[in-house]
Amino acid sequence: MHKKVIIYTVLMVLGVFGCSVWMSSCQPDACKTRAVECKNGGTCKDGDCICASGYEGDSCQFTVNMKFASHYACIKTMLINGSQVNDNDDTLIVKYATNNKFNILMYSVRDTSYERLTATVNGNYITIPEQTIEFIGYDRTYNGSGSLNNGILTLTIYSNTAPNYSAKTTYVGYKFNPL
Repeated sequence: MHKKVIIYTVLMVLGVFGCSVWMSSCQPDACKTRAVECKNGGTCKDGDCICASGYEGDSCQFTVNMKFASHYACIKTMLINGSQVNDNDDTLIVKYATNNKFNILMYSVRDTSYERLTATVNGNYITIPEQTIEFIGYDRTYNGSGSLNNGILTLTIYSNTAPNYSAKTTYVGYKFNPL
């Protein structure tokens, strides 16, 4: 009788295991049932796209820099050599580079003819690598960083001209679409 209990127990365990394997193999593939189509090298897992580096969106249809492209109504605060020189409104324009999904171009409406800065993006963060712009008779070097969260852009740009000019400009603003 003891051998029968062991045999029945083993058969029940095997039966339960077999049924669970069979049941799990019957789960529909969410990627196929939802007809998920991932673009730009993305792959589907459990009905959602896992995007390749540099892409985002439900179907990996956007480059990561696209979300930054807009006009931003900003408050611009500027310190020159440590003293505040102005605190006023400004419009900052950000465009995404079509040839590099991690780059953006930005410039202030007030300073468009001079200060056009290139930056890189990673997630919601912006890095302005050191770059020099030639002006008539002098060069100015820029760098900085910022972020975009819920449509609000925060950006701090440092600039200097040798030997005695250094500035810190901070922009805080929200996206808007001009007419």
